[in-house]
Amino acid sequence: MVSRESIPANQTETRKSSQPRRWFIYSSSGLLIFLGLAIVFAAIVLLRRGRLPRTGMITGSSMEPVFRGPRLVWTCSHCSETQEFAFDTCRSNQPFRCQFCNKIDFESAVDLDDNERILERTRRGDLVRFATLRTMRSNRAQEIENGLVHPSGLKRGDVVVFQETRDAPREIKRLIGFAFEHIAIDEGDLFVNQDRWCKTLEQSLRQSILLNVWDGASHLRQNKRYARANGQWNADGEEFQGVLSSNAGKESTSRKITFAFDLQGGINNQLAMNAHDSHALVPVHDFGFAFQLSRTENAWGIECSFHSPLSRPNLSMELDGRFLTIKASGQVANAELFARQGKSVWIVMAMIDGHLIAGSQDEEWLRTKLPMLDTNATISEIGAKAPIEVTAISGRLAIDQLIVFRDIFYRGNGDSTAQSWAPGDQLVVLGDNVSASSDSRDRWPDGLPTYSAKGVVLPSESPMEVLLRQR
Repeated sequence: MVSRESIPANQTETRKSSQPRRWFIYSSSGLLIFLGLAIVFAAIVLLRRGRLPRTGMITGSSMEPVFRGPRLVWTCSHCSETQEFAFDTCRSNQPFRCQFCNKIDFESAVDLDDNERILERTRRGDLVRFATLRTMRSNRAQEIENGLVHPSGLKRGDVVVFQETRDAPREIKRLIGFAFEHIAIDEGDLFVNQDRWCKTLEQSLRQSILLNVWDGASHLRQNKRYARANGQWNADGEEFQGVLSSNAGKESTSRKITFAFDLQGGINNQLAMNAHDSHALVPVHDFGFAFQLSRTENAWGIECSFHSPLSRPNLSMELDGRFLTIKASGQVANAELFARQGKSVWIVMAMIDGHLIAGSQDEEWLRTKLPMLDTNATISEIGAKAPIEVTAISGRLAIDQLIVFRDIFYRGNGDSTAQSWAPGDQLVVLGDNVSASSDSRDRWPDGLPTYSAKGVVLPSESPMEVLLRQR
């Protein structure tokens, strides 16, 4: 053992002087490690935050009725029905026409400059979620690689959040055209590079306009709350009770049901929540219907007929167990239906973009080109034939809900029937609420720069929920 006194003085001084150096090295290393971890953690948080959906409130009516802006709440003095009108379509000191009794309430005119009173009667717009373009590029990487989605991460039909300038408010419109494309409107339809833009069934349902709902749980309400003064379902001249049967005469059953529209059998481009709409009424040829089943055990067969200004197609369906057979224009398709617990089955039939389509709310079963008529029929020439007829040909079909919807019918600037764009390296955007939207038809005829797009509104509901929410 060596005593402390035997250690030379110079070695003791060396040990004392090395201790502060080690402390400095250890503390500096610890601080650097902490700062590094903090930077990494902050980067992870910012990266994750950049991928999380953002939220915004709708403040206008250009994307009605799917994305609802502020609504003016009003109660009719004639029928006492409370209804809501898109605020942007209201005119100051002009009376409202009731959506239910169709009467004008001359005492209903309001001064839109009376902010205090108007705020009391205004319901706020929807709160929506949207993802940044960086997130969309990441989520759609495979589609971008396969050429199905634009390299920007945007897809035709997206509801895009954009900002015209740095100081301008954010807005939403539907993306219709990309750079160096030729975009055109012609008689309600959209054309891209001279080809009709054919949406998928799901895309169409997510931007369709609800015309009518028959609800088996409260079918007596169809002529009031749900009908929106756009027509109703009739069954063999009587009120529909929810059951179609080939054995006519049974209690609460019908052999044929028809959707009778108020305007001489035709479905038009009217939008009920537009309070004061100067939009010209024209026949609409893109419409359809869907019915909901909670049970798929019964065997049945039906025949469906459409009547529009441009086409008169027929389609038949037969269900045997869970297996559905669809026939139209010489084509045959098969589908298997599963009524999962707590979730019913929706069957959809529609004429969309020159095609007759049958499917569910999330898949197509059959798509065939429509046989088109050589006619330029006006509303007055359509006749009194119902737009939709459904006839039972076998078995018994019990329906839970039955809805009628139509696609957007685009009109050009100044309500013209046609308009086109060749916007160079710009984007073309249009609002769904054709008569209340200021968009590429008038506001940006030369298009919007691609960098103005900031994000894409994310769907939060199923296609049928989007439609039924419009009640």
